[in-house]
Amino acid sequence: MATLNRTFLGMRVWPASMLKTYFPFLLSGTTAYFLFNFAAVKMLDDPTDKWANIVENVRQASKQQALKNEAADWYNAQIAKKEGTH
Repeated sequence: MATLNRTFLGMRVWPASMLKTYFPFLLSGTTAYFLFNFAAVKMLDDPTDKWANIVENVRQASKQQALKNEAADWYNAQIAKKEGTH
């Protein structure tokens, strides 16, 4: 009777299921990945982060003020043109 000698890249291989062997590691790794991802997203989306909210409010106000300044300059130029033609 011939013996079956299983080898893979020169190493002896035993017939075992990958899932059965590594199931606890796959499960714990997947759980850890999703829990850490969940925690990171929750920390980044924290509505009580006052400093980030203040900085964002200042940026938005600066953009709005720049638009108001451009509109005021355009309006003053139109008034000056109108007064110059009369």
